[in-house]
Amino acid sequence: MSSPSADRYARQRLIPDWDQERLATSTAVVVGVGALGNEVAKNLALAGVGRLILCDPDTVAASNLSRTVLLGPDDVGRPKATAAAGALSRIAPDVTVETRPAELVAGVGLGELSDAGVVLGCLDSRRARLRLLGRATLVGAALVDGGTHPWGGEVRLRLDPAEACYGCSLTAHQRGESDLPWSCAEIRPDGPQPASIVSTSIVAGWITLVALRVLFGSPPRYRLLRIDGATGDTAPVTLTRDADCPHHRPLDGPVHPLPLDHHATVGDLLEALPAGAEPLAWAAFPLPGRCHHCGENHAHLTAQPHQPAQPHQPAQPGQPPRCRRCGRAVRLRRSERLRDADPALRLHDLGIAPGEILTVQTTTEGERFQWHRLRTVTHPEHRPTAPTSV
Repeated sequence: MSSPSADRYARQRLIPDWDQERLATSTAVVVGVGALGNEVAKNLALAGVGRLILCDPDTVAASNLSRTVLLGPDDVGRPKATAAAGALSRIAPDVTVETRPAELVAGVGLGELSDAGVVLGCLDSRRARLRLLGRATLVGAALVDGGTHPWGGEVRLRLDPAEACYGCSLTAHQRGESDLPWSCAEIRPDGPQPASIVSTSIVAGWITLVALRVLFGSPPRYRLLRIDGATGDTAPVTLTRDADCPHHRPLDGPVHPLPLDHHATVGDLLEALPAGAEPLAWAAFPLPGRCHHCGENHAHLTAQPHQPAQPHQPAQPGQPPRCRRCGRAVRLRRSERLRDADPALRLHDLGIAPGEILTVQTTTEGERFQWHRLRTVTHPEHRPTAPTSV
């Protein structure tokens, strides 16, 4: 039994309505581990949230370092999620951190979003925010989403798919617009506005406060909070639901558990499903093929569909992969039907996330779709150390 003097959370326990034990058994998913995600992950870890899942496909750039407390010069070029997890293990050794250096759909399954006490969006792209909102909607996950501008930002909360959301604040054109992720070093007139560590830390503090209130079971009444450091105004804003917003439709019907995880093969999955069932991925994956210029076999591209075809020549956003032999652009065939993939390939090779809930088309009379959930197998990169008795 640890003595009171050894309790790192002793001061927090004095806060009214604070429940440290509840935090210790909670899971938070942080999507985006750049500037805002760094601050939020740091705050949650220091508060004592027991398990953090960090999801980000990007690597550390020098321009990140002025706003990322968990990243240093030696981390440039490393995956953001991995580098941040290493720092968290030093400052909060009793917190379990799992890293997902992948896009959201390939990194965090719908089942994991559903199980989490709160999901936090710390993203710099409208398209990425809407994708996270859509996946949280499918399983009714509590979502706290935030963004920054030069002297402030905003925080958005949605607890129920029936509530007004970020998508409701956009026009139909904006919801359908494709905006590519941007670089922190690239300032564009039509892109996200730059922000310093000052506005980042302020908005991250509000995001964390809202998330903790959600975890404690006493969420705030507001759903949108705008913060303006230039004027000193911080105030809630009322959102109105847009009847045409598509982000209000959760999965309908029961979710059936599968005796497999994302390490199983496609063949294993097909055997576990009812006869004639057609499992679908949430994102299209490339199919095997040959370069029509030189005939090179491109079956290898199915191994990691979310990675560049040539690791030494990273693909630019919007550019197709190139043949490893002749260097010409490769036109890939893609599919969402898992039955089209090589049955020996593992599901994670096709971008299927841990704990994913798969859409399965069926031939059952009166039931067109079913939902089947993969088991969640955790492989934390940084586990908490055993407590020491004093």
